[in-house]
Amino acid sequence: MKNLLIAGAGVAALSWVMPAHAQETPGEAVEALYEVISGPVGEPRDWERFRTMFLDGAQMTVLAPMPEGEERVVTLTVEEYVSRNAERLSEMGFTEAETRRQTHVYGGLATILSAYEATRSDTGETFATGVNTIVLAREEGVWKVASLAWRSETEDWPVERAFEAQ
Repeated sequence: MKNLLIAGAGVAALSWVMPAHAQETPGEAVEALYEVISGPVGEPRDWERFRTMFLDGAQMTVLAPMPEGEERVVTLTVEEYVSRNAERLSEMGFTEAETRRQTHVYGGLATILSAYEATRSDTGETFATGVNTIVLAREEGVWKVASLAWRSETEDWPVERAFEAQ
């Protein structure tokens, strides 16, 4: 009985450390992000899973191109993103698919440029292309998002420009 209790405590400790769908590589973390926000019309997203994919205090930033050439910067917490987008993403259906990736890893830190294409499930229309910049940190063996920033493609800033050598 004593051995059973010890084994049970070990399993409980492992389940506490490793969230469901743990991302063991930076690539798995990026793929999981696209998977969790995508879905058909009427299907709520798994926001609890989404929340576990981010470090405490993580930020999400969108740079919105403005007509006069400037960019409006909006920074959100994970909770603000969920509250602003949960209903809308479910209503229209939305699939964001990665089209290209560039990864840089340094120990437990990874920076990933991930080009995307966003398609509405209700109309089949591709309504946005752009680039996500994702900073990941490995925490207790799991890659989690420290920050996520994105910008839609414009004529002046095509996706390809993000991947040019500097």
